[in-house]
Amino acid sequence: MADFKTHLTVSSIGSSIAATMLFAAAIASPQEVLLYFIMGVVGGLLPDIDSDSSLTVRLLFTFIATLISFLVMFKQRADNTVIELLIIWAASFIFIKIFIFSLFTKLTVHRGIIHSIPASVAFGCMAAIGLNRVFHFNDFVSWMAGGFVFGGSILHLILDELCGLNFISLKAKKSSGSAFKFGSIKNIKETIAIYMLIAVLFVAMPSHTRFFSVIFTPQTYEHLEFFPNGKWFSWLCAELKKTDIIE
Repeated sequence: MADFKTHLTVSSIGSSIAATMLFAAAIASPQEVLLYFIMGVVGGLLPDIDSDSSLTVRLLFTFIATLISFLVMFKQRADNTVIELLIIWAASFIFIKIFIFSLFTKLTVHRGIIHSIPASVAFGCMAAIGLNRVFHFNDFVSWMAGGFVFGGSILHLILDELCGLNFISLKAKKSSGSAFKFGSIKNIKETIAIYMLIAVLFVAMPSHTRFFSVIFTPQTYEHLEFFPNGKWFSWLCAELKKTDIIE
């Protein structure tokens, strides 16, 4: 199984390439590119949240606890004092970081249903819904960000499966098949639950109309070029000539 550093590196590279392609195709603004990159990296770490002692789950719950604590604080009355707001923030943070974290670790098993393809779909849906409903991003950006979370999570599963192969002896290790899966007969209740969750999440998803019309339209990628037709960085050379840096 790949370690945290490997998953972080691969998800960062994959997200960078995908986000750059969207920028080159004029589908994403610089701010959106940054958002998609972050979502892809987060997605690439999410499958390991079922490991109680992993760095991923500790960082993720710290981030979630901090974010939700601020949202709770923002909902309070404007006449609250600084101390009252800090107490509310701290109480929310401690509740999520300690109580919810402990409950989550008891309910999940490493390489269980969280480490699966349907869980990746659920992660992507939850990201899209959260960005749309809580942070008020438009439908297209929310869907695209959710797609990056899904893609990053799938990269994680594929990487774990590749690490489950012994390329020298061409034999599969014991861990092979435990990551890239659609469910588990042994954990049938958890498998049914995750598919039921996906069904509920799809109902709550923002409109997909613009996302599908843009992504699956060939005209969207007409001006996307991977290599220059003529001289490399011709625009840069032209600018340098204007400033007499090069002759």
